[in-house]
Amino acid sequence: MQSTKILTDESMMELVTHGSSAFPFQYYYEDVGKFENRCIDWHWHREFELVSVTQGILQCSVGNINYILEPGDGIFINSGMIHRFVSAGTAVIPNVLFASDFIAPENSSIHEKYMLPFLTSGISHYVLKKNSPWQKDVLSCLSNLYCLCENQGPAWEMEAHILACQVWKNLFEHKQEFPTMENTGISKISQARLKGMTRFIEENYWKKITLEDIAASVGVSKREALRCFQCSIPLSPMEYLNKFRLQKAWKLLIHTDCSITDIAGQIGLESTSYFDRLFKREFHITPRKHRNSAKKS
Repeated sequence: MQSTKILTDESMMELVTHGSSAFPFQYYYEDVGKFENRCIDWHWHREFELVSVTQGILQCSVGNINYILEPGDGIFINSGMIHRFVSAGTAVIPNVLFASDFIAPENSSIHEKYMLPFLTSGISHYVLKKNSPWQKDVLSCLSNLYCLCENQGPAWEMEAHILACQVWKNLFEHKQEFPTMENTGISKISQARLKGMTRFIEENYWKKITLEDIAASVGVSKREALRCFQCSIPLSPMEYLNKFRLQKAWKLLIHTDCSITDIAGQIGLESTSYFDRLFKREFHITPRKHRNSAKKS
């Protein structure tokens, strides 16, 4: 079934379980255009992710770096990296997610030699293009893996493991080409601070909070708070705050009978006209029209 929204906790970690402890692997066939606002919004997960684009144009953001991916392109996203997918229309993206122990158990020499370098070296992601022979091989293996998952035979789990290992072997052999968090301006400390600040925002969005309050929540200066956001997501702390408030307002308009003025107050905005302006800029519809259209549907 096609998802329509990404579900995350306050740290933006995705809440959906991918696969199971016995088989930590999951295949998805998704159209980004069918998600709310045509966006699989900011999130991260502990699994590795490999995505292919088979139809449409996809904007993929990993931290503060943006890519436009076309049909035939793909991307590898490392464990723990915050990312987002956006489309202007249809964008079909078959993808697989798997934990490191899907390739080999944590106490094995294979895990230590071939998995840990990705988990500990700061590798962030890698865009895959067909004009490179080794990347073309990866994309071909992924295509075979998707077909296998859609047409499961009696030994499909073993075949999926074989194909995933082939993909991983290629990634490992070319890992020196991959960007790291350090050379893309992202650090583990910045990521931790970002998660702390977004948690503070999501727990206090209904209050009058300032950039200074957000920075103080993790014990940094306003300048450092801005840097942490800029190095991870293309939003300032206050932009993230307003975006979160508007997502709350979107639901309140549908699921409550509160007046638009009351809803503006509940999300921390005193001015109804300012709320209207922000809401229309974010969703291209006024709060009142959004409520009325939801009632008709």
